Formats: sequence, C-alpha cells, structure tokens
Amino acid sequence: MERRTGEDVLQAQKELMDRVLEPLGIPYDQRPEVGSGDKISTRPVFQGVIRDLQAGKYQAVAVKEISRLGRGSYTDMGVIYDLITEKRIFIITPYKIFDPNNPADLRQIRFELFMSREEFETTRERLMGGRVNRAMEGKWVSGEAPFGYDYNPDTKKLEINEGQAEQIRAIFDFYVNGVPDGENGKRRDVSFRALATYLSRHTVIRTPKGKKNWHPNYLRGILQNERFIGILKFRTTKRVNGKVEERPEDEHIIVHDAMPRIIDQETWEKAQAKINDSAHKPRTRMDFTPCELAGLCVCYKCGGRMIRQYSVQNYKKQSGEVTQYHKEFLWCSRPGCTFVKYRSVEEDLLNVIRYFSDLSEEKMHNELLAVLEKDDSQSLPINDIEGYVESRMKELKARMNFIYEKYESGRYSDEMFDERKAEIDKGYKELAELVEQHKKQSSQTSGSAIDVDVVKQNLNTVLEAYKNAEDKSDRNQILRAVFDRVVVELVESGRGRIPAKYNLYPVFKRGLTNHGFLIQ
Repeated sequence: MERRTGEDVLQAQKELMDRVLEPLGIPYDQRPEVGSGDKISTRPVFQGVIRDLQAGKYQAVAVKEISRLGRGSYTDMGVIYDLITEKRIFIITPYKIFDPNNPADLRQIRFELFMSREEFETTRERLMGGRVNRAMEGKWVSGEAPFGYDYNPDTKKLEINEGQAEQIRAIFDFYVNGVPDGENGKRRDVSFRALATYLSRHTVIRTPKGKKNWHPNYLRGILQNERFIGILKFRTTKRVNGKVEERPEDEHIIVHDAMPRIIDQETWEKAQAKINDSAHKPRTRMDFTPCELAGLCVCYKCGGRMIRQYSVQNYKKQSGEVTQYHKEFLWCSRPGCTFVKYRSVEEDLLNVIRYFSDLSEEKMHNELLAVLEKDDSQSLPINDIEGYVESRMKELKARMNFIYEKYESGRYSDEMFDERKAEIDKGYKELAELVEQHKKQSSQTSGSAIDVDVVKQNLNTVLEAYKNAEDKSDRNQILRAVFDRVVVELVESGRGRIPAKYNLYPVFKRGLTNHGFLIQ
C-alpha cells in the first residue's frame, strides 16, 4: 500500500491507537515493528513485548485487533494465550476492552486467535494455488527473470535475452566441444574447473551478477538447468507442523516448451552425457597440459589416483663435469604406496595393446571379456526411461485435467481446447515412440557379441595414432579412449638402478568393441 499510495501506514496506525488510548488517561508505551511474520521468532520487537509482559511491567496490551496477536503458529498462540490468562493481561482494542477473567471475553479471544491463523493459512493457500495454476500454463511465477531471459509483463512468460543467451551458448559450446588450445586451431577438452579458469582469464563472459570469476559448481548448475531447453519446473511447497517443506520431485509442476529454447537438443544431450560420464578425467589446471598417463593409473594398495612426479638433479663427477639426471616417476601421494618409473608403465600399456591385437579369436573372447569394464549401462537406462515415462505421464494427465477444467468452466473455447488437447496427444505419442525405440536398442545390445576383427582393427588404429601423436595431451586422450583405468600393484620396490617390479591390471572401455571407434 505504501508503494502504491506513498502513505505512511505505520504512522496511520500510531495515530489511531493514540486516539483510543489518550482518553483512557493511563500511561502507555508504543512499540513499532516494521515487517511481519508467521511466527514469534521472526518478530524481535514482539519478543521484547512478551518478555515485559511476563516480567509484570505492563498490565494490558493495546492492539488494532486481536488477530494482530495471533498470526503465529499454533504453538505461538498457545504461548500468548497462556500468558494472557496467567497474568490477566487486558487486551485493549478500538472497540472493546477484553478481560481474560470474563468467560465471554476469553471465548472471543480464543476464537479470534484461531480464526486469524486460519485466515493466514487460507490466504497462503490461495496465493500458492494461483501460482500453481499460472505455472501449469507455462507462466513465470518465481520472481525476477533468470539469466538468459527477460520477463514479458503482458504474457507473463519469459522471452530470450539475446545478449545473455549468446553467453550461455558459448559456455555450452566450450564444455561440449572444448576451449581453444593456443594458436594451433585445436580445442582442448575441459571439465568444470578448467572451464571456470578459461572463462575468468580468457573471455569477457561475466557471471549473472557481473563478476569476472566463475565457480565450477555454478557452471555445473548452468549446464544442468533444463530451463535452457524450454522446461519450466515449479517446486510447490507444503506445511508440516508449521514448517515449509518442498514436495517430492514427482509432485513438482513440470511444463515442457514453456519458454523459448536457448540450447538445441543435440548440444544439451552431449553436455548431459559428458556430465554423467563416470570416467575419471585428469584434474590439471588450465595452464598445464596433461601427460600421457594422467587420470589413468590407480594404486592397488589404497585405490587412490596416481600422479606424475618429475625432477632434474645435477651430479658432479670427480673430474668436475656436471651431468643432469632426469627422474620421472608414477607415484601415489599416500606414504608407503606405489612408486614406479613413469615411462616403464607407459611402455607396458602399449605392450598390453599389442598383446591383445595379436591374440587369436578364441583367446580374444575369453581374455578381453575378463578385462572389459562392467556394462552397467544395460540396467541404468531402463530405470531412467521408466522413471522419465512415469513422471511424464503424470504431468500429461495433470495438464489434461487442467484443460478439461478450464473447458468445462467456459475459460477455453472449442478451438483452444482442441489445440491444447492436440499438444497432450502429441506428448503421449512421443512417449510411446521413446519406449518402443528403447526396447529395440535393448534387444539389439543384449544379443550383440564381441567382433574380434573390429577389436583388432581398433587396437591397431590406437597404436598407429599413438605413434604419430607428438603432443602428450593427444596421447593421453588416446590412452583414455582405450582404458577406463589401470590398477598398479607394487611387487618389489626398486633400488638404485634396479627398477621396481609391479603388476598392471588394465580395464578396457567397452567402446573398444564398437564399430566406428573414435579417439576424441
């Protein structure tokens, strides 16, 4: 009201209470409190009033109406009611003075306290119901327009902000396709941390708050936000024992095509596939290039990732000549774990690839199956598909019920009803096609076997590519395309010029058995 009229509402209430109290001829204090809340704990001034009443400083409390005392939870109302009755606190209003010792007045006090809370809850429910209805229509009901969009006050929907949208598209492009790597025209694959570093140091792209530095977790949130593919999610709430709790995911309002897409479906799916990829990625800073074995080797003893340690030591001979000795090891940073020569492990991994490429067909089947990563992808997508179909069906049914309700109430014409119903029917058809396509893919995958010729061709391609690659980061990508991980077990520590003895337990990626094997 103050924003609309400019009137000082608090001053108007003060003048009203002065007109009521001054004719009574009793001394009084006024305690103004700007703001309100649905519980005592959020009203510090009111808390002070209660403490003074408990201490016997006042014998009465004056309010515009009794409901002003009872807008808290039922627990808060119990505290107020007990205080009024135990201390016999009179309640002075512009129309009547209530005495707690008068049964009729006490009954009215209880009624007013209860009804004020019910009025508060009813108002809250009506407001939330309106927001839910608008959300189901695809309208934006969550405050200011999010990054990438502008709010249209006429349609109550979001529209693309092209300047911000270009920044979001650039972020997706860098994450999916890599960031420019120097002047060689190549792109380097990055994770959230490296991408945050690149955006902060090498671009003019700023965060939604205008800051230069990006945080990896914030980038993850942007790359996983379904808003950028047109999906609106509105998280409704419920109250349990006076506390606000979010509803489960399947009770959220989810509306497809509620806003224009910023990211195309292909780019979105590539980004999500990369985010969900459980394969370990080298955690190197943007300023450094990963070495050949980065992110591959795992310590047998503790399960930790092994890293490269490189140093140069100068040795002075008796003749005075100084020679340099280059030390390069693969080691686990935990004390007492594996410590082996780096280049020795690299060469042994290449020998593993050569060994499998020379196997006969019978041995290839038996030995390769033993070292392939476990195929968990056959069970997970089924659960994911079933969960998606179930939630999508609930959403379509809810939208259909909403359309029927609007049509029966006369809000929708016949043309509008047919148009909205056609959208729902299209959604049902797409779900049926998705389920059928998934069944075909599952049956094809379950009946597939290892094609030895394909595997050998892929392994020979890997060896040739590794030989021709000059950059160490390219070689790292080649090895990570072949191996999911390599477990290194130290058998005997090295001494002086005697190298350490160790066992390697490589785990091949299942993509190695596919036609069209790609090294990215």
